[in-house]
Amino acid sequence: MAVGKPKFAECALGLGRSLRLIGDSTHRVVVTDLKDYPWEKSFDEVIEPKDPIEWIFFSKLTALDRTEADQVLFIDSDGLAFKRLDPIFDYCAGKGLVVAGRHVSQGDWYGDVATHCRNHGVASLPQFNGGLIYYERTKECQDFIETIYDYGKRAKELGFMRDDPLIPDEPCIALAMAQTGKGHLAPDEMDWSNSAMGLIGKLDMDVRTATCKYLCRRYGVRYVEPTIFHASRYMAFFVYWRQLSYLRKLEEYEQEHGFGYMSQSHKLSRSIQKRLLKLKGKL
Repeated sequence: MAVGKPKFAECALGLGRSLRLIGDSTHRVVVTDLKDYPWEKSFDEVIEPKDPIEWIFFSKLTALDRTEADQVLFIDSDGLAFKRLDPIFDYCAGKGLVVAGRHVSQGDWYGDVATHCRNHGVASLPQFNGGLIYYERTKECQDFIETIYDYGKRAKELGFMRDDPLIPDEPCIALAMAQTGKGHLAPDEMDWSNSAMGLIGKLDMDVRTATCKYLCRRYGVRYVEPTIFHASRYMAFFVYWRQLSYLRKLEEYEQEHGFGYMSQSHKLSRSIQKRLLKLKGKL
């Protein structure tokens, strides 16, 4: 989804371009009200948003109504893909709505977790990042999404607050899962999506070589090579915008150069090395 500010269009284009660059063949759809961008190169469908802005986080669950897809993987627009998505679809198939994270019973997440659990009569909540959510076209899953909408409409009375008018989807989905027993929580260690929260040392990331790896302190200190890097707070760092620039320039290169193009310097290097290899009797 890329709604409102132009920066979200730049982010979403980066996600689409990164998926193209690694050869992912998943049908891609973007929901946007930002018209003057080259969506057609990286997305198969472009549809307009229809929900009010305060409900925008729940709009990520509307793809079954707005497309013909039977399996949906929502990815936040500020994501960058470093691996293909097929393993995620394969793992999630038949599981309904799937998020990745861990059960928590204490700490701070949309308020005090222990208080939330006590107030709502649950032992724990599935803590996850809503930047990646899978769901599928089954009656049970669609009914569960409707249940989640009901929780969202009662978000304030449930005690889940934000500093802005936007209604938070994550705690509503989590409480719906905890109270109904529906939905599936995949292990956080599968690293489908990771935002490098608690980064230790260097963030080693380069879309040109499909490299994204680092140490971070999440539930524990762990080495991570995510399928999707969720930029989140790293939108405030040059390293993320540098990746978007690389992706844009590679798309321009593709448009300007034909199949198998070889630069003059590459041709010269090949010619010199070919002669040397002949002198060595290798050719």
